[in-house]
Amino acid sequence: MTFVRLAALFALFFLATSAQKQRVVGTCTVGLSKPCGSTSCICSPVLLLAGICSSGVESLEKTIDEHPNLCRSDDDCVQKGSGNYCAPYPYQHVHHGWCFDSNSRMLKNFLALPKAMAK
Repeated sequence: MTFVRLAALFALFFLATSAQKQRVVGTCTVGLSKPCGSTSCICSPVLLLAGICSSGVESLEKTIDEHPNLCRSDDDCVQKGSGNYCAPYPYQHVHHGWCFDSNSRMLKNFLALPKAMAK
């Protein structure tokens, strides 16, 4: 429960500091079928389950490039120095992943998220 509160706080902080850089619409929860409430907005994860809604693919691509843990491939993780494995989000609308070290416990927890959320 504390993680969810911290995630929301961090998302709001990120929203406040990046509002001038991209067209931010609001905050979102990764994993919902329409996390931003519209198909014209994209949920860009900032933490594992919290993110910001932005309008436009360009801002999402820029966020993926700039964020140290967001990735499109294992090579992105190695180049950013954030790990060696790009774990994809288990949701159809999220087309990128999160960098992990392939031997980490966090990776095992991340991959178990869909099962935990289904319960």
